[in-house]
Amino acid sequence: MIEPRVLKGFRDTLPSVMIDKKELIGKLEKIFRSFGLTPIDTPALEYTEILLGKGGGETDKQIYRFRDNGDRDVSMRFDLTVPLARFVSEHYNELPMPFKRYHIAPVWRGENTQKGRYREFYQCDFDILGSDSICADIDILLMIKAGFDAIQPGEFRINVNHRKVLNAVLRTLGIEDKLVDVLRIIDKIYKIGADAVKSELSELGLTAAQTDGIIDYLHLDIAEKGAGITGDKIFGIIDELAGQVDDDGRKWLEQLRFVFNTVNELGIGDKFSYNPAITRGLDYYTGIVFESFVLDRIQFGSVCSGGRYDNLTALYSKTPVSGVGASFGLDRLLALLEDKSMLSGRASDTDILILNQNPDLMSEYQKAAQLFRKDGLSAEIFFDNKKIIQQYKYAEKKTIRFVILSDDNIKNGQVTLKDIVAQKEYAGINMSEVSGIVNNIKGGK
Repeated sequence: MIEPRVLKGFRDTLPSVMIDKKELIGKLEKIFRSFGLTPIDTPALEYTEILLGKGGGETDKQIYRFRDNGDRDVSMRFDLTVPLARFVSEHYNELPMPFKRYHIAPVWRGENTQKGRYREFYQCDFDILGSDSICADIDILLMIKAGFDAIQPGEFRINVNHRKVLNAVLRTLGIEDKLVDVLRIIDKIYKIGADAVKSELSELGLTAAQTDGIIDYLHLDIAEKGAGITGDKIFGIIDELAGQVDDDGRKWLEQLRFVFNTVNELGIGDKFSYNPAITRGLDYYTGIVFESFVLDRIQFGSVCSGGRYDNLTALYSKTPVSGVGASFGLDRLLALLEDKSMLSGRASDTDILILNQNPDLMSEYQKAAQLFRKDGLSAEIFFDNKKIIQQYKYAEKKTIRFVILSDDNIKNGQVTLKDIVAQKEYAGINMSEVSGIVNNIKGGK
């Protein structure tokens, strides 16, 4: 007999988790569609040269790579961004520009596993391609805000920065030749602290004045991790920086100012903050960047991140395509919601179980189930002729709150509805009344 087991780093997903996951995905898809985004999909397998065109380093080690039956060098996608670049390059003439897409699908990485992190996991990407307008960046930010509003994980904050503003500050400090290394160190500020960052910057060869200039720019005294800088302080810092950077830097500062002015005018400015320490990697992002945190669960890290990038398709096409996008970490969000005891714990979506009290009435049970379904309820029948106590145990195991009991009166449309949770019976009611009672109780939880 074969032992049933799962590969290390992979997992089965039980209904009690998958129901919440699907519900989360449904809420986000509704948001994306409301902003005009359309879904796409790409193959799980790609030619390895496609995926590694942007790779290198750790990516090469983590990719699931093999030769298929046709002796082709293929690999499983490790993210949804590289396949997007290939997709846009291949279908450029078929796509409207700007192209607004979302893609929710599994990816695979052969990395070391840890709590909440597996070798197969879902990504939820959404992007606007082919537009340089700052309005596209704002739409992405508004989608993030709308996503949090729909999920309701608690008080959240979307931290925003601008890579080109940061670059301008570093130019002013005379550090232009060491941008990549400096960005790598700044990106660790909340992990290792200011003193360690200053030490690493000094080891890089920066002067004390340059190091102090970077630390001053980060405003760590008011830019808390996850919370950032809020309110009028944002515009005070932008005004201050405008007097310190070159004309190019001032151009991008005005772009940053426009973003914060817009969210304030929309009455949602309290959900956004300015955080100069947000860099989002080393070379991929080139403009607005952002990370989002649930404030009472900062330890979970950013649950939605992204930014603007230049020429996504450079490796696959001569036609330049810039864009802006973000990604919700579905598995991280689910772990966060579980930590806050906010998951439903439902083992099914069934509203009503029709108990099998008389196998001879099965056709009547089917008629009743069809009626409930037409009324918008999820209904199922217990098929087997088992004891009622076993049928109740089935309902409890599937977290089905309502059951239908019946005798020959079901032929006349008369049944008894029982609310298992409230231990309340509605005896001798007409089947047409059931949906109204159930929906009222569900609405009041």
